[in-house]
Amino acid sequence: MSGDEVHNLMSPAARSARRMFYAALAGTLILRLLFAAVLPMTGDEAYFVVWGMHPALGYYDHPPMVGWWLTALLALGKAEWWLRMPAILLSAFTAWGIMRILRPQTGVMAYWTATLFLISPVSLYNVFITTDTPVILFIFLSGWAFYQASRHTRLHDYALAGLAVGLGMLSKYFEGLMAVAIASYWLLIDRRAKAFLGLLLVAGISALLFAINLYWNYEHCWDNFLFNLANRTHKGLTPSGPPLYLLTLLYLFTPPLLYGLYRARGAIRSRIREPLVGGFAAFAGIPLLLFGLLSFKNVIGLHWLLGFYPFVFVLFGATADHRSHRQSLRFMAGFSALHILLLGTLLALPVHDLHFTGKNYPMVVLGTQTDKIWQAAQPYVQGRHLATRGYASASILEYHTGHHFAVFGSGSDHGREDDALTNFMHWNGQNVLLISTNNLPVSVYTPYFDHVEKRVVDIDGAPINLILGDGFRYLAYRREILTQIHQRYYHFPGWLPVGACPFTQRYFDTR
Repeated sequence: MSGDEVHNLMSPAARSARRMFYAALAGTLILRLLFAAVLPMTGDEAYFVVWGMHPALGYYDHPPMVGWWLTALLALGKAEWWLRMPAILLSAFTAWGIMRILRPQTGVMAYWTATLFLISPVSLYNVFITTDTPVILFIFLSGWAFYQASRHTRLHDYALAGLAVGLGMLSKYFEGLMAVAIASYWLLIDRRAKAFLGLLLVAGISALLFAINLYWNYEHCWDNFLFNLANRTHKGLTPSGPPLYLLTLLYLFTPPLLYGLYRARGAIRSRIREPLVGGFAAFAGIPLLLFGLLSFKNVIGLHWLLGFYPFVFVLFGATADHRSHRQSLRFMAGFSALHILLLGTLLALPVHDLHFTGKNYPMVVLGTQTDKIWQAAQPYVQGRHLATRGYASASILEYHTGHHFAVFGSGSDHGREDDALTNFMHWNGQNVLLISTNNLPVSVYTPYFDHVEKRVVDIDGAPINLILGDGFRYLAYRREILTQIHQRYYHFPGWLPVGACPFTQRYFDTR
């Protein structure tokens, strides 16, 4: 294809590419909607739905944005496909944005790049509503706005970038890596004085928005910072981290796309001063490099990378040749077809055929057969507080039944929002029904009740334990469980100024 054909948006090649893009946009949107309607609500998703049921300025694990979105969505319905609507639309919007970013400079190739993004496996199956959904959106918008600002040096573009960074920081702290990438772009490539003033505008606006999160943390034990920087951070090296990270990159971007970028390395070097190439190389490369360094201490989850995933496609579209696009499109189509076939097969299987999940099978049953479990528990519900052993099962049960389920026991470093929602002081002397997929002996519960009984019900071959505890002993629970939680999850540095810590004040304030 000649250079003129590449940039001529009226040519037959351009019309064909445009039709292919919009066909892929419509087709993948329908497929994502279908997946969203049939996939059961996951534990993490249900946990964030519980956030939406309890609107607040912040939550234990992360900033509040997804909770705010879900509060608005819950006002109109609670079907899985509806609550997942932001995630369903996200890939379509991002693909459209990739096309709009590239089209002024690459013409018809912009449509092929956007199509490539649309048919990638992650773009097809990632329909889950989590904290990643808003941060992926705002990372992309902050990159797009800052790119436009770099091209035109317009202050309102810098202001939009600052707004996007700030909203991203109210979604998840990975937006902070985007702020580092933006600053690095100015420092390494675009050191104009007016660009520096724009960078200060980005910093000022985003800081004002992030102050909401700082204030909430000041009044809530610095929960977000303890969770993200202390409670779940590994102390030593993780030898498997770097190789797993490289395999994750290979899976996400696929060998043909990575090879296409390698072939385009000369073009990238020669055009690094251009905002399109240098900007998106920084927006993708700096965070991915930082994740690579972090992989020596933590295993990098695939979902951590998704906010910066689209920027690699923009860089590919700006520098790779037609041959690389053609090879990547062919590989991606086949690769994604395998994912669709596998996911479709799993969804078609009856629940009782999922025993290959092993020890996780009871949780599979709880997530897919919640109505049966709730029906089996009905004779024991009246007059009892409801609880489970973990945040995932508690959230799934609350989503499906509309009744609050507390997390009984010390739980994990994840999903500790129930520390704020449940006051065990009010349970003293009262009765509890605990639904558990863990076949623990009754002796685990006897220290905390006057009397305990265990009933086991079989749901599709999974033993579901119903623990009936009469006469809850709050003081014993405080001594054995709440004290352990306090020491493990609410121990912040003495130098940190704290306005309030509701958990400590509720259970351990001796004044």
